Amino acid sequence: MEQEGGSTYLHPLTLESQLFLNSLETYSQKYNQIDTNLCDILNNIVLGIQKFLDQNPEPIVATEKTKLVQRNDLAAIQSIYHCNICKKDLGKTADKAALHLVAKHEIKPNPINREKKKAQKKAAETKLNKLPKKGRALVMGDFAKFFADQLQVAEKIKQIPEYEVIENALLTALKKAVPSKSIKLYKFGSRITGIGARHSDLDIYVDIGGQFNVFEQTASDETLNNYDRIYEVIKKSSIDWDQIRAIRAARVPIIRMTNRKTNIECDVGFSNSLSYCNTQLLEYIFQQQPLARRLCIFMKKWLERTRLNEHITTYCMALMVIYYLQVKKCLPSIETLQKNMLANVLVGPWIGNFNNIPLNALGMEELGVSPPCCKQHIKEFCQYYANFKYELHVVCPYFGRPNIEIKNFENLMPERYTNYITNDNSATKEWGLQLNAQIVVQDPLQLNHNVAKRCSKLHLKELVDYLKQSAEILVDSN
Repeated sequence: MEQEGGSTYLHPLTLESQLFLNSLETYSQKYNQIDTNLCDILNNIVLGIQKFLDQNPEPIVATEKTKLVQRNDLAAIQSIYHCNICKKDLGKTADKAALHLVAKHEIKPNPINREKKKAQKKAAETKLNKLPKKGRALVMGDFAKFFADQLQVAEKIKQIPEYEVIENALLTALKKAVPSKSIKLYKFGSRITGIGARHSDLDIYVDIGGQFNVFEQTASDETLNNYDRIYEVIKKSSIDWDQIRAIRAARVPIIRMTNRKTNIECDVGFSNSLSYCNTQLLEYIFQQQPLARRLCIFMKKWLERTRLNEHITTYCMALMVIYYLQVKKCLPSIETLQKNMLANVLVGPWIGNFNNIPLNALGMEELGVSPPCCKQHIKEFCQYYANFKYELHVVCPYFGRPNIEIKNFENLMPERYTNYITNDNSATKEWGLQLNAQIVVQDPLQLNHNVAKRCSKLHLKELVDYLKQSAEILVDSN
């Protein structure tokens, strides 16, 4: 803001910070309580402030020509809360805005707008989602070239020297953060199973203090304390790490960061050893039935090209591939693989290991992996899931048989599942399998985890529409 003989300066964050401090003082006296959401947000504020200061912002000093707005003058500005959904001003106090959200925007709806929205929603649910051009190009492409290129990359990045560089840098930070505890690193995910691409991130589970066999439905206080200490150390390790992001509020808290020397993005977690066990299971399946690996590579790329990878994970799609091959009697159920084991590797209540049984010992044959064979199975895979009754049935690699009904599904579960969800210390419906989701894809090891629970009704329709169109293209190309 220019003035005669000089200028006056006010950093927007100065005003915003003063408004926050005013609110903090007012509401901390009025409401002397705290919940997990508030705790996480306050923690993120502290982390955000630290990140801002770590950037070494250029100082602006008051001079004869540049004057700073006085803090007393900031009191002239007040916040007014506005609801973008209701298009309504809610006043100057946060508690009124909070009540409005608690009441779920309770205002008298305009009948015309309500009917219009209902019509729009119905149209969205019935309208055919057209397969994106990139997805169509993939399905119509040269399968021989696709698999030659993708397999070469996927095989190459399974084990590369860059991983040792990353592990050494991570271990250096971990030993600073938790010097008195044992540390062991476990790599997992698409890079390690052999279905990754150059842009894939590297997933690492960190076992601190020999906690591999401990299962946490949500991160414990001890895990979060370790997490916070490690995050603070990594933030200061700018020589090794860049683009550091804390994802603390997730079911499995991770630190996402890019290793500077290798330019590989890493997701580092501290409370989910079952992810490593799942990777071992996928490696066994890909070794015994190489077609499964090729189907996973193709469908992973298909998810990216259709942008469904924002709602359906690579791991979820891998389980759908496995279940498809189980239904065709080309892979054993996980229940079969876990029978009569000499010793169980337990992660909490869940069995994390399995018998490495050759397919021929199970009366099954290895399928062909030529491009025409892959193309045929991709077509059949798309047809199978385009017609799957998601509202009735579970995608269940644990049992590996068709038409497993959602209704009374929990009655089929082994004792370890029932004991866990009915235990006095964990008696909450949230800890059972999420059977009311649009898609139910059960993790074959952590039996109470639906890996597709975040897929919405509209995204399920997109999935089905895209699968149907992909199958039609593959039928026409034969």
